[in-house]
Amino acid sequence: MAIFSTINFNIIQEACKSAHNYSKMIALIGYPGAGKTVGLNYYKQENEKVVYLIVRKSMSTKEFYLEMLNEVGFEGDAVNVTLYNIINLIIKKIELQKGKFLLIIDEAGKFKPKQLEYIHELRDRTEGNMGIILAGPEYFYDNLYKWKQKKVIGIPEVFRRIQVFETLRPIMFNEIKSICIAMGISDILTIKEKFRDCENYGELMNSIYFELEE
Repeated sequence: MAIFSTINFNIIQEACKSAHNYSKMIALIGYPGAGKTVGLNYYKQENEKVVYLIVRKSMSTKEFYLEMLNEVGFEGDAVNVTLYNIINLIIKKIELQKGKFLLIIDEAGKFKPKQLEYIHELRDRTEGNMGIILAGPEYFYDNLYKWKQKKVIGIPEVFRRIQVFETLRPIMFNEIKSICIAMGISDILTIKEKFRDCENYGELMNSIYFELEE
């Protein structure tokens, strides 16, 4: 997949770098197609000690943390271990490895309040050696704020520990133009006619690939 240095791509790289180097907890808020997953995957590929997880609706809380345990390098069978002990194993595994860790959680909007309580626990016990990126769409922030206002158990504590809420930007025409040219579509009239109304990077790339295949 082609990688372009868009405004959002650069925001994501800087947010990941800051969280990684200074053990911050940062929320990345962006509409579908804003480039979150591409940018986050790129950071993981280019850096060491980065754990990247996607929250899936079908996952139970325990399944999510079992996957995290595997990603931090645990070797063994922990299926019958309690969630409390799974989290302890994750923390010990991180503590045994030198250097700073970064935990990237994509699609965090799929988290339920109860699942976020455990992020609070994990954050408190690793704040000296692990940063956390929580990436999700606009409704992730909306839900967090709503739950905080309603004083849902654990959510005010999670909200307070997020040091930065970084909102990704809408796609700009100059970015559309630059990406089209880089992909081999250089006629400005064609770009204006066929791509100017693309609302996000995902839609733009799909339109470009469709145009090139014709």
